[in-house]
Amino acid sequence: MIKKIWLRFWVVFLIHLMIKSFDLSFPGGPFELNFRSLLFSLFFMTYGMFIWQTADYFNGFFQKLTQHVIRIRVKIAVLTFLHAILGFILSLSLNHFYRIGDIYLFEDVGHWEHNSFFNPELTIALTSIYLIILGFDGYFEMQQSFQNEVLKARELEKENILAQYKALKAQIEPHFLFNSLSVLSSLVYDDADLASGFIVKMSKTLRYIIEKNEFHLVKLSEELEFLDAYFFLIKTRFEEGVFLENRLQKPFVETTYIPPVTLQLLVENAVIHNKSNPENPLKITIDREEKFIVVKNNLNLRVKNEPSTQMGLKNISKRYELVSGQKVIILKTDSEFIVKIPALNYSDYERFIV
Repeated sequence: MIKKIWLRFWVVFLIHLMIKSFDLSFPGGPFELNFRSLLFSLFFMTYGMFIWQTADYFNGFFQKLTQHVIRIRVKIAVLTFLHAILGFILSLSLNHFYRIGDIYLFEDVGHWEHNSFFNPELTIALTSIYLIILGFDGYFEMQQSFQNEVLKARELEKENILAQYKALKAQIEPHFLFNSLSVLSSLVYDDADLASGFIVKMSKTLRYIIEKNEFHLVKLSEELEFLDAYFFLIKTRFEEGVFLENRLQKPFVETTYIPPVTLQLLVENAVIHNKSNPENPLKITIDREEKFIVVKNNLNLRVKNEPSTQMGLKNISKRYELVSGQKVIILKTDSEFIVKIPALNYSDYERFIV
């Protein structure tokens, strides 16, 4: 508000200098130093600010008056006409007060006896300046309003994306628990001690999921540490029937971000849909391909898949779309199943504050 008033003050000040430059009653120019010149400057600046404030008030009134006018051009024409009348009246009043002040305070009757009451040179000039300033002021306010609307729309879009993203993350915990319990159910009958150790590891893994689920992105290094703990659970059950190879370089790992539990879901997806036996083991590799992290596994599909919620790949794809606008690439050949997930960076991490 103060910045706006200060800007208006300088605009009115410059207009007042221009008027004094063309007014022959100031032979010393706009910076003439005498009582009349100083009084004129004080009067013009004060009344000019008053006119601008009055124009603001009436502009609100005129906007309400024309709010039912649908056609934009017609509305602009009507507003311009109304402001032209208002500007002429305000300019005429300024001219009249200027005349009265000169005649009664400085007895300068001679200067005004050759000018009509309307003094068209000054009145029309001030009216034109009024309309020009109004146009620029209206344009800048419209631009500011547009920018505010864009910001509001972006905030609303962001809130909507965050709401969807949180809903997707909420699916992960029960999904992990459901599939882990499915694995545990088969261990209980085979080896009670192994099942007990599995439960301990599972609880640590679940803790990570709960903690990191508060974030929209996590460091790839943290995700790989979690994956090692999770893969221990897989290895406990399948032993030499499944292998995991991480080929990612450390510098890349330390500067890359991904949605939490992404790699775990991809590894889990490979284990659920493929056979895992020592004769034909499941081999999962994690590698880099340009701006993608590539997770691939050989195909040895089960005749009947293990129980699953069937939401892993859909969840990953949707989360990537929401958090970065990028797509997950899924490929299937005769011998391999390949998933390419975008490698995100710190700017993606800062995009949302969850």
